[in-house]
Amino acid sequence: MTNQPTSAVQPDTLKENKKTINSFLSESYSHAKKQLEGGVNFIQDSVSFIKDEFSAIYDKTGHYLNRMAMPVNNFLKDLSQIENEFMHEISKESQQLISMNGHLMPVEQVLAQPMEENY
Repeated sequence: MTNQPTSAVQPDTLKENKKTINSFLSESYSHAKKQLEGGVNFIQDSVSFIKDEFSAIYDKTGHYLNRMAMPVNNFLKDLSQIENEFMHEISKESQQLISMNGHLMPVEQVLAQPMEENY
């Protein structure tokens, strides 16, 4: 039994068609690949743009919140520092003594006594 060609096309025409079909498929594949790469690049650029925009919005929001809260924070911080220093001064014992009527007395005790008024 001999191998009968299943195609009704002549062998010379078949060889030409193979080259044409091969070049058509190669060009189609290259074109589709370029379109896919372009689409992927577009998607990456879009995602990058959205990410950058969110980052910028986050930074601006943080900046504005800091600007709004800064006076309050500084005010509270200053009061708390003043309070801490005041409590520190009250808690430590005074080593300064003043002579009062021939006796050495701590400054706090002297300041707590009634004083004369000068008009």
